[in-house]
Amino acid sequence: MADDHGEPKNCLVTGGCGSIGSNFTNLSTTNGRLPTSVADGGRSKFIHARLNDQKTLNKVLSENNIDTVIHFAAITHVDDSYADRIGTIQENIISTTTLLESIVNSQYKGVKRLVHISTDEIYGDSSESDTTPKTETTLPNPTNPYAASKAACELIIQAYNPYSLMGDGKHCRSWMYVSDCSEAIRRVTESGKVGEVYNIGTEFEMTNIELTKKIHAIVNKLQNRDQNEPTFTPIPDRPYHDRRYFIDFGKIKNAFWMAMHNPIR
Repeated sequence: MADDHGEPKNCLVTGGCGSIGSNFTNLSTTNGRLPTSVADGGRSKFIHARLNDQKTLNKVLSENNIDTVIHFAAITHVDDSYADRIGTIQENIISTTTLLESIVNSQYKGVKRLVHISTDEIYGDSSESDTTPKTETTLPNPTNPYAASKAACELIIQAYNPYSLMGDGKHCRSWMYVSDCSEAIRRVTESGKVGEVYNIGTEFEMTNIELTKKIHAIVNKLQNRDQNEPTFTPIPDRPYHDRRYFIDFGKIKNAFWMAMHNPIR
């Protein structure tokens, strides 16, 4: 969880009537966390709604200027998850995804922090002879529908992280429309000379960061979202990562083929 978003001011607690959720809410508004005048001053409210109701979620986030979401809400009974696997998936996975969509893709952009409450059951069984405990980097190995749904929620949340960008993102590649590539191979098969080498290429060059921004803009347009700049999480460059590939494809172009499409328009 990042520390650069400041102190939470307006929090949405999902599942606030549950066992841990209610205790957390009471602890946060009493026990010295808030002055009595604030805790008892009508600054908190109860909202009875379903998490898969995106319209209501959007309204709750925007009307209350929510900057922090603490997500407890879930079906947590293991036996019930066996009896109603579909219901467990809908309530846990679909509802969490709906919450994420409201946070990320609604008109309101004020949420800076999400705390997701999961379970140690995602790590799976540990035998009595195990001497090494599970850590935060242990791969999930759920053994029941409830645990599987919570593990899926964790992975879905991770998928909403900023794009990973290797190095500085300025490695350059040429791009080709797939049907142009197939057509070039067909032409070589039919008309190429035995023993000859043919470079298949295009003049459409673009850096990785430029391509990522273009894809981001296209998806935003298709989803009727606001156009904004994507955010990136820098990751180390891979060893021996070639900066650019630059080939001459004039031989095949002059003989019997040329690209017909702009692959990055």
